[in-house]
Amino acid sequence: MARSVARDREHPPVGAGERQHGTAEARRLRVAGATAVLGAAATHARVAALLDIGIEEIHSVVTELAAAGLIVGECRAHPEMAARVLRELPADQRRALHAGAAELLCRAGFPAETVAGHLVAAGEARGSWAAQALLEVADKAYEADELDSAAVYLELAYRASRRAEERAAIATRLVGVEWRINPSSRTRNFGRLKAALRTGRVPAAELPVTVLRMLWHGYVLHADHALVRMRRGIDAHAADRVEFLGAWLRYTHPVQAQRHGLPVPESTVPQRDSPHRHGATLLRGLFAGCAPDVTAAAAQRILAQHRLTPDTVEVLVAAVDCLLHTDRLDAADAWCTALLAEATARRAPTWQALFASARAETLLRRGNLVDAAGHALIALNLLPAEQLGIWIGRPVAVLVRALTAQGRHVEAAAQLERPMPRAVFESRFALGYLRAQGEHCLATGRPEQALRYFRRCGRLMDEWGMDFAWLAPWRNDLAAAGLRAGQPRQARDLATRHLDAIGGAEQHHTGAVSLRLLAATGDPLRRVTLLRRAAALARTGGDDLELATVLADLGDAYRALGEVDRARPPLREAARLAEACGSEPLLTRLRVEPAAVAVREMSAGGFESLSPAERRVAELAAAGARNRDIAEALAITTSTVEQHLTRVYRKLAVARRSELRFALAAETSARTG
Repeated sequence: MARSVARDREHPPVGAGERQHGTAEARRLRVAGATAVLGAAATHARVAALLDIGIEEIHSVVTELAAAGLIVGECRAHPEMAARVLRELPADQRRALHAGAAELLCRAGFPAETVAGHLVAAGEARGSWAAQALLEVADKAYEADELDSAAVYLELAYRASRRAEERAAIATRLVGVEWRINPSSRTRNFGRLKAALRTGRVPAAELPVTVLRMLWHGYVLHADHALVRMRRGIDAHAADRVEFLGAWLRYTHPVQAQRHGLPVPESTVPQRDSPHRHGATLLRGLFAGCAPDVTAAAAQRILAQHRLTPDTVEVLVAAVDCLLHTDRLDAADAWCTALLAEATARRAPTWQALFASARAETLLRRGNLVDAAGHALIALNLLPAEQLGIWIGRPVAVLVRALTAQGRHVEAAAQLERPMPRAVFESRFALGYLRAQGEHCLATGRPEQALRYFRRCGRLMDEWGMDFAWLAPWRNDLAAAGLRAGQPRQARDLATRHLDAIGGAEQHHTGAVSLRLLAATGDPLRRVTLLRRAAALARTGGDDLELATVLADLGDAYRALGEVDRARPPLREAARLAEACGSEPLLTRLRVEPAAVAVREMSAGGFESLSPAERRVAELAAAGARNRDIAEALAITTSTVEQHLTRVYRKLAVARRSELRFALAAETSARTG
């Protein structure tokens, strides 16, 4: 039918009969197009209204189309005919029909989804009725994680709206939709939001989230503008969000918190189950020095009661961080893993980056260097650096610290070459980054530079009123650098001050570090006492790398007193832990002197007592061969291999296969040294 109309247009009619036939064919095409566009909503009256044609004429044309099998029921286009007609209709006519259908069906009270579908097909929307329908459907799409659809609806609503305040509100929502997958400051919608903020048109209820978006990218002046507005008056429906924002600013953006002291608002709306109110209470308790058990329990409740949404992501990050700050590493790791999996399933790379960064820091605290570096890289690779904004500071700091502890100094240095937004240094992420720079300098033989970075970290914490050991133990860091720089007295003073700050070594996992540093400044006898105490604390602190370091120092302390037998167990455990953590520098240290001395001091029950067969089995096992492979190589049974290994372990006083490599390497060093 459409093709015949097209042919009529190509070859103008010459006679009245042909003109009449062409007009009738065009009329049938218009009616068929209208019924196809209206779909299940088509009636004679609606088709007539849509085409502005009399109802009698519609009845006549529909009867003709029904006789040809193109209409089924009262006025519904046959599915195949509808698809063909819609394909062959000129695009401008098809869009015009959809636009008319949207308005017609909206007036008839059809669901917003139906109206919005026609508006999207029309590619344009005009009037407040269209904007309201699109906004309603956009909300539902957003809640269902249908972000592309939500963005299309909101963009049409933005164009349909004629009021500047409404457009500002829609721009805020558009940025929110984009934020999960593209938290960029370079998008058209982010530009719209900045413009609306400058002109004071962002709705009061949207100001808290707008501040977070601006500070993410370091737009401090724009954030200041919004914060000034909030100080003048707080929207009752946003009171809980303003309350959380105040606590979050102190935690993450201390400079803005000092500049804009947001009051704790009184809400006129019941908010007993508000995640924001719970999050604000949690952070205030952390700063006030609440008991770790109380803080950890509150964080667990928040994580258990509130699901991951665009509205709660910062609250959940704060809760995970509080578990980390209170040394609940298992719980923090479990929640990070769960939230990261959910963010991945919902295809939200921004959320993935946040929780991958948090998990990387948790793994670093546990001494799991390889996985910590891996998760930091995941966070950095999920989004371009520009989109991460100031949050880039967290995964970069973890990555540099993990690489440094592994002895991968060239790679760590390369990460420190990344451009870092200036705004990072007005956020808490500066503290981790400065510590990473200092640790890298210390590991590469530059203690004086390390001292400068650690001092700057401490100075910022003091300026911001955030001198909390759970946030960054800068005094311990300075003490470690002071020892390397030949300043034992200053190191002792700093470690002691850190213990005073946390209320005693047993109050925080960093107390074990302080005791280890104090031991390095004392006499050999006192050193053993302090290190044994540090080892006991480190075992409960969850940091395997710190425990390995303490045990290595304890083994050295025993050796310095001539107690080689007592040195052997902590040194072996240190080697096992260092290998599990992936700390090559500590492994290298443990492979050299301690192991060699241990071999020299072995009694006749050591290597000399091994039979040739036992020695061959031990060498293959130390090289990583499995029992079955050893049996095949030596033409013996697997059972015989197991018996030989049992005797080897007993004679060499090792507990497991992983320790054989160190024992054999030490023997070789001792014999050739």
